[in-house]
Amino acid sequence: MRRALTLSLSLAGVSTLSAHHTATNVYDPAKLVTVQGVVSELDWKQPHVIIHLDVKAEDGHFVRWDVEAQNPRAVLRNGLQQDAVRPGTAISSTGCLARDGSQKMYAKNIVLSDGTTIVNGGCQ
Repeated sequence: MRRALTLSLSLAGVSTLSAHHTATNVYDPAKLVTVQGVVSELDWKQPHVIIHLDVKAEDGHFVRWDVEAQNPRAVLRNGLQQDAVRPGTAISSTGCLARDGSQKMYAKNIVLSDGTTIVNGGCQ
């Protein structure tokens, strides 16, 4: 009985870990979108960095977009420094749109105001 319980808990942990690291569960790699806006907030923490952008819509009002990136260590390794995406900074990003159609995306790249492109790794 103890062995069966240990095995069940182990398998449950594996499926949870696997589900967490598959961006395609939440984001659609076939639906790429590019947004350009101003950083309103930055969540630089585990499990993933999230850059909140105010993006001007066609009708002139602002829409908040959440741009999800890799974990902080990977983002730093890819060349993105936390101070480069402070609130008030203009950036653009191309990535995979959320499957639910909300204003969320998983970044394939992030382009800073000086033109520097940071590759995030995509949403496969």
